[in-house]
Amino acid sequence: MYQSLDGCPVGADKHFDTAAEASCCVLIDEETYLRIYLNHLGWPLTAKETLVVTGGCIDLTEKERVRFVTGDAAAELRRIKADGEGTVTAYGAGTGALLLDNGLADEIVVTTVPVLVGGGEKALECGLNDGKAWVVRSSKALEDGKIRTVYGKVCP
Repeated sequence: MYQSLDGCPVGADKHFDTAAEASCCVLIDEETYLRIYLNHLGWPLTAKETLVVTGGCIDLTEKERVRFVTGDAAAELRRIKADGEGTVTAYGAGTGALLLDNGLADEIVVTTVPVLVGGGEKALECGLNDGKAWVVRSSKALEDGKIRTVYGKVCP
């Protein structure tokens, strides 16, 4: 499953796109569905079926491959998993909690995008105009489940 840990929308991500392409469908929550629809002024996920876990029907995508899972979403997801329909790529905090609370997640992917205040996705640069970037020098899983990442300046 994929989700933004700080609650902020995540921009385009080639790793998420690759995972979604390899899966049988994409699973999202209602808030994520609305955010994606409004940010794109339409539905961009057309190659795969999208399942939206929701308490009600908020269908803005009547002609797209979007199915709304209402009622017992965990039971529907257990059925999908038991039928072996393939990998489901999940995105969104609500969806992540649903999967974890019901023992349905097999893998969690965490992508850290270091951003400095006032910058964009690639904000680890030295100053505003010198063009030097930072790269990962090392990354290590620590005993308590935390990850220590060391960045270094790219030297010309």
